Amino acid sequence: MEITKDIKNIGVNDYDIDLFEGQYILEKGMAYNSYVILDEKVAVMDTVDKIAVERWLANLDKALNGRTVDYLVVQHLEPDHSAGIDVLAEKYPDMKIICSSAALRMIPNFCDTPVERFEGVKENDTLSLGEHTLTFVMAPMVHWPEVM
Repeated sequence: MEITKDIKNIGVNDYDIDLFEGQYILEKGMAYNSYVILDEKVAVMDTVDKIAVERWLANLDKALNGRTVDYLVVQHLEPDHSAGIDVLAEKYPDMKIICSSAALRMIPNFCDTPVERFEGVKENDTLSLGEHTLTFVMAPMVHWPEVM
């Protein structure tokens, strides 16, 4: 789904899940949000839960229209946001993976991609994609300890 000409929603809906976090009842399922920014450089914002990775990759491939991914921004490592890291890292071996500095210590617990592929950022660091510049804002314990 197009948000702007440069930003696409590539997330996936899961209508089969009935509990969020294993405890909150979901009557209509939930969405795994992920976005791609198509600029001089291409950035993917978050991945999705493991049950939705195939559909997410199909959405990404369609949005890319033959382009490659330069950056994956991992906003936090909870599995419903990070389960696609390994698949995307394998598919795009030159892609840089951006996460909070706090997340660097946690990576081996959540994925098999070598920690050397990750770059930790801190408060107010920026990443220029061309016309778009990402500014990173840390939000520890809003949901998980390494959220940005």
